[in-house]
Amino acid sequence: MCVELVEGKTAVYGIIGDRVEKSFSPVLQNTIGREMGVNMVYVPFKVESGRVRAAVEGGRAMNIRGFNVTVPHKIEVMDALASVDETAARIGAVNTLKLTENGYEGYNTDIIGLKKCFDERKTSLKGRNVVLAGAGGAANSAAILAGEEKAAKLVIVNRTAEKAEALAERVRKYYDTEVEVIGYDKLMDIAEPEIFIQTTSVGMGSDETPVAEKEFFKNVGIVVDIIYTPWETRLMREAKEMGAAAVNGFDMLFYQGLASFEIWNDMKAEPEKTLELKKKLTEFYRGRA
Repeated sequence: MCVELVEGKTAVYGIIGDRVEKSFSPVLQNTIGREMGVNMVYVPFKVESGRVRAAVEGGRAMNIRGFNVTVPHKIEVMDALASVDETAARIGAVNTLKLTENGYEGYNTDIIGLKKCFDERKTSLKGRNVVLAGAGGAANSAAILAGEEKAAKLVIVNRTAEKAEALAERVRKYYDTEVEVIGYDKLMDIAEPEIFIQTTSVGMGSDETPVAEKEFFKNVGIVVDIIYTPWETRLMREAKEMGAAAVNGFDMLFYQGLASFEIWNDMKAEPEKTLELKKKLTEFYRGRA
C-alpha cells in the first residue's frame, strides 16, 4: 500500500475556474511536486464569476501558496492582486498567482508554454510571418509572443473584427511587429503564411476545423493547435498532409504548468527531469484520453 503523507507543513496550491471538474492540472502539478521532492498538494476550486476576489482573499487568509487561474477568470482576477508581472500586464490576463507578504502576484505562464512549443522544435518567430486564428483567451498570449519574438508580421484571423482589432492594438502598443486583421474568407489571400497558431475551440472534441481549405498549409512550416482533445485534430492532420509540422496543445499545457511550479517554488527543473516529467505525463494523459 502506498501512503500519501499530507501534514501541517504541506503547502497547498490549487486551480480556480468555473469549470475545473475535468482539469488535468491537479494530476500535472501533484506529479511535478512529488517528482521534484516538494511537500505540496494541489486541488481544484470551482469559483463562479463575480466571486473571484472573495476566492483570492480567502486563499490569502488560508495561506494557500499559489493558484493557477483558468477560464473565465484570467482577466477578472487581475483586480484582486497586489501586483502583476509586466508580461502578464501586456497580455492582459493572468493564469498564475504567487502568495507574497503583500498579497498575490500575478503572472502569465501560457506565453512560456507556447514559446516552448517552438523552442523544442528549433523554430524561431523572429522575422517570420505568423498567422493567429482567434482573438480571445490564449490568443492574447500568442499575439504578445509574436511581438516579443520580433515576428515580421502578425495576421489575426477572427470572425469578430472588433475583438481582433482590440488585440491588434494591444500588440501595436508595445511592439514594432506589423499587425493585420482579416476574416476567415481572406485566409487564402495571405502571401507567405510561415507559422500558424490555432487558439479557437473549433475542433475540440470534434472533427471540425477553422481552416476550410487545407491547401492553405502548403506554405506553412509549423502549426500549433492549442487543442489536445482529440490528440490530433483535423486541422493538424490536414496540415501534415500538406507538408507542415503540427503540434497539439499538450506541450503548452505541460510547460505552462511547470513554469507555474517553478515560480511558486523559486526553482528550475533540470532539462533531463523536465523531459522525464513530460514523457510520464504525456503517456498518462494519452492512456486515459
